Amino acid sequence: MSKKKSNVWQYFYKTSGTVATCLLCNRNYSRRGRGTTCLRNHLKSKHPPEFLSLSGDIKYLDLVKSEISIGSPQHPTAQLELNLHETDSDPLDTEDISYSKRCNEKLALMLLNHSFEFIEGPGFVNFIRALQPRYTIQSRSYYEKILCEDIHRKMHQHLQQQVDLLDAISLSTSLWRGDKGEGLLSLSCSGISRDFQSHRLMLKCEALNYESTSKLACCIRDLVPSLAIEVPKEKIHCVIRDEMTALPGSLPDCSVHRLQLCVRFALQSNELLQNLSSKCKQIVDHFASSKMANDHLKFIQEIRLTRDPCTLTPYDPFQWNSAFQMMSSVFRMKDALSLYCEEYSLVQIYPDEWIEIDLCSKVMQPCEETIKIWSNPSTTTSSVIPLVAALRDSLRTDVHNFVSSVTICSFARKLLEELEMKFAHITSDIKFLMATYLDPRYKQAFFTEREEQLVANEVLLQLAGVPEDCNGQPTLKIIKVSSTSSQKNESKIDSILDSILTTGTTNTQQPNTSMGSQSQIKNLLYLYNSEPRIDRNMDPLIWWRSNIKYISLYGIVRKFLSAPAASVVSEGLFRKSAHLYSDMRAGLSPESASKMLLMKSNFSFSNSDIN
Repeated sequence: MSKKKSNVWQYFYKTSGTVATCLLCNRNYSRRGRGTTCLRNHLKSKHPPEFLSLSGDIKYLDLVKSEISIGSPQHPTAQLELNLHETDSDPLDTEDISYSKRCNEKLALMLLNHSFEFIEGPGFVNFIRALQPRYTIQSRSYYEKILCEDIHRKMHQHLQQQVDLLDAISLSTSLWRGDKGEGLLSLSCSGISRDFQSHRLMLKCEALNYESTSKLACCIRDLVPSLAIEVPKEKIHCVIRDEMTALPGSLPDCSVHRLQLCVRFALQSNELLQNLSSKCKQIVDHFASSKMANDHLKFIQEIRLTRDPCTLTPYDPFQWNSAFQMMSSVFRMKDALSLYCEEYSLVQIYPDEWIEIDLCSKVMQPCEETIKIWSNPSTTTSSVIPLVAALRDSLRTDVHNFVSSVTICSFARKLLEELEMKFAHITSDIKFLMATYLDPRYKQAFFTEREEQLVANEVLLQLAGVPEDCNGQPTLKIIKVSSTSSQKNESKIDSILDSILTTGTTNTQQPNTSMGSQSQIKNLLYLYNSEPRIDRNMDPLIWWRSNIKYISLYGIVRKFLSAPAASVVSEGLFRKSAHLYSDMRAGLSPESASKMLLMKSNFSFSNSDIN
């Protein structure tokens, strides 16, 4: 029978196996026999009110016990035993090592999302003391050691197991720098398991606290070679580099950063649009620097215009579209700003400039929507060719429709030129062509005859050296996925893309190739080409998992659909980890911070292993 806990422990906590500390006067008392008699005597002599309260509880429980013993033997509590004087059972007893270890690990894991200063604050200390008085909060170095040695080792083993399960992976490198010289360099991987589940893992993080260009270049160069996780070269399908980690003299592989470069160059070449942006910044800065002006603008919106108050978006040099977001916020408050200008002096925006701000927002909307789609970790390279085609159509329409505005028409034309130039490679890069073709949402909808032939030849070439994917293949179930195409589509880029796919025809022509010995594979491709494309809102991996008749293609499907469209993980992780950089400034080593960043990004994997 387990030992019952004495109510005397509401006034004491155990500092060791034989010593207890009074919570009322903080004095230590010996418990050589591990009983509570000396503790009761202390309450009786030093804290009489508490002792009387304790004694009253005992008398009441003794009375209940006597009543139970007199009552019917069939009473459900007749066998209740109340031995108030037996030795207590303490969950934090020195013999219960596992319980104490779990508490330490859970508190250490909490520090992945909170600064070390958090556990040292009086609020948290008092909360723990009330929740579990006998738990002792350890030093920073104690929890740092648990994280960076014990938990990090378990997570490393789990990551290695995950990588070993993937037949092909795509690596992504990214770098993000803050305004204080701090930054984050990361290496992540993505892959598709044999049951067609998408996996994304962070393999390496480096917390940066220096601005040396040469030292940073060395870190970028050694990012993959110094990887602790073993990744066979034959497993690596491709490496997606962002703008900061791209090879010297090369454009980034990341589609997000390529499109951002297009927008940046188009804005820099348009002096009139830059001047308009400067005007909007002066207006935003005026209200940001004056609370009185900002309150009056709010009054105009609420009282004179009877509208919900809006806010102006400040300019952020680290945000790629900050200038356009700022101008859009100014346009939304056009009426309120016009009324404000009637009473106070403010930078004047003329009627034709208001029109240009509105048109600029319409030109930028598809670009912003595309970058948002590509930035989603689940978006693969299969969406690059279709979305670039949709952007191209959108910009061509803008150049034609906005010809009356020289400023916006020239901006749209320059943006189109940059798009054509910086994404010209995707129609000849086989990894983009294959990913698009193997996505049942797109297939050959965006291909020319030359590109169709390139894909057909590559599929035959890939399958020539790939064994049948039957061994170890789990039982597959047919999964029905409901389409959401009937819902209202408010995205401009989605509408354009849907229009292209609707008007396009499905090419069911059998691949023309001289490799006659592979007629079975050609027939399989013909069957795949003949099937209608699935809805764009459906998951292509679920479609492949449901169509086991194409099992011969599974190997290359998992390979080419593993590549992400972008490499932007460092920015999000950096913004969520400000507390770790604060701890670095307080003395946390960059090595420990790097390990904690790695654990934070892979928390869903490491946590399951720890428990």
